[in-house]
Amino acid sequence: MNKNLVWITGASIAGILFAGYLTFTKMILGYCPLTEPCPFLWGYPVCVYGLIFFIALLISALTLNALPKDVIAKNMLKYLSVISVLFALYFMYQELFVITCAGGCSYSLGVPTCVYGLIFYLIILYNSFKYK
Repeated sequence: MNKNLVWITGASIAGILFAGYLTFTKMILGYCPLTEPCPFLWGYPVCVYGLIFFIALLISALTLNALPKDVIAKNMLKYLSVISVLFALYFMYQELFVITCAGGCSYSLGVPTCVYGLIFYLIILYNSFKYK
């Protein structure tokens, strides 16, 4: 497997585990496990959409591993990685500056969870453009 695809696959799996945990606890158990404000989009917490992005990115990477010359999969990986970075940036801004908490927000992990998603997405973006 190509070194860049290994990074993309690893970051996608890490993102699936992270966003999947947040989605499960928010959607099934009904609470945020990190006790922080959660932005919503179309009635669902954004971690649901983050999970969908990570799954789509993993599928694209696995497709490229099986079919290294597939131009559609290469382009899909690049476009999805750019869109996912913009998505995470927007909601990171929302968590930091728009959502207000009475008495101030405290983040269990030090920063909003969208920042961690953004880090995974940036790793994927960098490696998707380095993939030949």
